Amino acid sequence: MSTPVTYAPAKQFVGIAAEAIQGTPVAMTDTILVEDFKPKDNVKFLEDKAWRGSMATDAFGQILGTGTAELDLGGPVFIDTISYFLRNCLGDMAVTGTPTGSGSTTLSSPGTVGATTISTVATIPAATKVQIGTGATAEVFTTGTPTGSGPYVIPLTSPAGGLVYAHAAAQAVVPVIGPYTYTHSLLNSGSGQPISQTLTHFLGPTATSGARQYPGACVSELGFKWNAESDLFTWDGKATSFPSVPLGAQPVSAPGLTVPMASWRMAVGIGGPATGGTLIPTVTNGEINLKRELNPYFTGNGSRVPYVIQRGGVTVEGKLNFVAASESPLLYMLNNTQPQLQLLINNGLAGLSYAAIQFDIGIAAFTEAEPDGSKTAVEYSNSFKSVLSTTIAGGSGGYSPIKVSVTCNVAPGTF
Repeated sequence: MSTPVTYAPAKQFVGIAAEAIQGTPVAMTDTILVEDFKPKDNVKFLEDKAWRGSMATDAFGQILGTGTAELDLGGPVFIDTISYFLRNCLGDMAVTGTPTGSGSTTLSSPGTVGATTISTVATIPAATKVQIGTGATAEVFTTGTPTGSGPYVIPLTSPAGGLVYAHAAAQAVVPVIGPYTYTHSLLNSGSGQPISQTLTHFLGPTATSGARQYPGACVSELGFKWNAESDLFTWDGKATSFPSVPLGAQPVSAPGLTVPMASWRMAVGIGGPATGGTLIPTVTNGEINLKRELNPYFTGNGSRVPYVIQRGGVTVEGKLNFVAASESPLLYMLNNTQPQLQLLINNGLAGLSYAAIQFDIGIAAFTEAEPDGSKTAVEYSNSFKSVLSTTIAGGSGGYSPIKVSVTCNVAPGTF
């Protein structure tokens, strides 16, 4: 008797990669460490119920219609990969590095969007990582072999695609190393559409590779939760993709070395940063939820997959639970103060090992504040909504409901 064929769920893993064209699957370039991944292919079947003189009301035929897939996933927050989903949801991403302390120069002429070279006052050795610009339009590239005798032409070899933002002459060009900070805000330029990604799920039963791919994945929900007493800092998300397709060759899991963070490391600032006089030490737990409108469009083009999965607007809301040191949580709502809100969590390490994620909401409108006198200390449970703000907008301008900054030692161009 032959051994039955079975597949162990413990061996499953999930991979991810950014797409050049929405819906065109690409091989995974990174492993996403999750505790939950629930994909579901959705097929619309078209029923033939034309009368045939028979005492029946069921369909006489089921015809294959259009399709999408829905993805639910999440787990502990790993700082080296969470930017994949933040960029997918929000779209605008600036990148800064840690200055090396030498070799800085400036642009000798403006840098245009899409340019694959820059002109600098001083030369820069090949294979140097440089930060061009500062703030919301900062970006980091690896340089190629310089040419010229001053000004110098410096190729931008990686990431591919050239400059994301325009840069004026005399802007700083600074050699940098890790860790790098990836700052995510709402994309408002161009079509306003963030990148899409292919998610690869190795589960076992798929012939040859054991894996299926979910191309064109677009995030519709991204939530973060923490509880200082009992939990890791966690996330969960939802996405819509094109229908799944079998992968041809077996993928390989290559997880990173970062570890999750305990929720007790979370710091909350109201009315200012999560330090000094605006640090609020009484928040026990909370959550932040980003939601994005999505709509798959189907057209008469001979294909049952979406023509495009269109992204719409973004909303941000959340909850904070306070141990009551005063009535301040209630007064945030009653007085409609709408303060700045910042949440910051880091791993407590230094140098290249330092990792952190910071949430900034420029205007937080507290919409509910419920006192709770049933426990050993009085508590307040507050809900808030983000009000759109220009102060936390990214390099694409306009307004944003949130800015999320992720610091880790992951090379620019990864996300």
